[in-house]
This record gives sequence, C-alpha cells and structure tokens, in this order.
Amino acid sequence: MIIEYHRIKKFLIIGGSAAIVNLVAMGLLVEILGFKTYLLKNIANVASIEISIFYNFLFQRLWTWNDAPKKAGKKLLGQFFLFNSAALAGILIRIIFFALLDLTGLYYQINVALGIGVAAAIDFILYDKIVFRRGVLYEKKSL
Repeated sequence: MIIEYHRIKKFLIIGGSAAIVNLVAMGLLVEILGFKTYLLKNIANVASIEISIFYNFLFQRLWTWNDAPKKAGKKLLGQFFLFNSAALAGILIRIIFFALLDLTGLYYQINVALGIGVAAAIDFILYDKIVFRRGVLYEKKSL
C-alpha cells in the first residue's frame, strides 16, 4: 500500500475545517440556543456532527479525492449515504466518548475535539477504501 501524504494532508485540512464547523455548530446550539442540559447537549452533539459530515463530504469529494469518479443524481445521494455509513464508526465512538466524558465534567468543547481526533483515523481509511474508491485502474497506475 502506498502512503499518499498529499491526500492525508488534504484530508487533515478539510477535516480540520470540518472540526471547526462542528465546534461552531455545537457552540451555537449550546450557548445561543440554550441546549445546556445533559440530554440537550447530547442532541446538540449529534446535530453538529451531521452538519460537519455534510460539509466534510462536500469538500473531501471536491478536493481530497478529486480523482475519484464523480457521481451525480441518485448515485451522488448513494455516495453521500455511503460516506455517512463509513463515518458511522467514528460517529458512534464520538457519541459514546462524549456521553462518558461529559459525566466527568470535562468542558464540552474539549470533549468534542477529543472525539474528532479519535474518529479521524478511522474515517480516512474508510473514505479512501470504500467511499471514494478509484478502482483497479487507479491501483495499477499508482504502483
């Protein structure tokens, strides 16, 4: 397997900006809209994750994996569903981590940031190998 440092760098840039989107969305929900109870903070966490996933999908598709076949219409919707499915492992880890760490009193923004970091490694592999798969021709060309 060839390590594609340029792709990892793009992934981290987009992922980092998606993390900012996630943190801002979480902050808006908690601080501005008042999602401050244990239950509401957890609902805000799930909502902010999905907002950042949509952002992440859009820019990972356009920039990080710009060499992947471009989908349109129903196939694009299917790819977005696959992206969400691939992210599910990271999302579940983030939700469980958040709920457990929130019980410790850890500041919610630090809690969110820790979950993002853990999920990023899992996400890169799944996006590269499943969601934005380039096919056999790409694999032979890379060797």
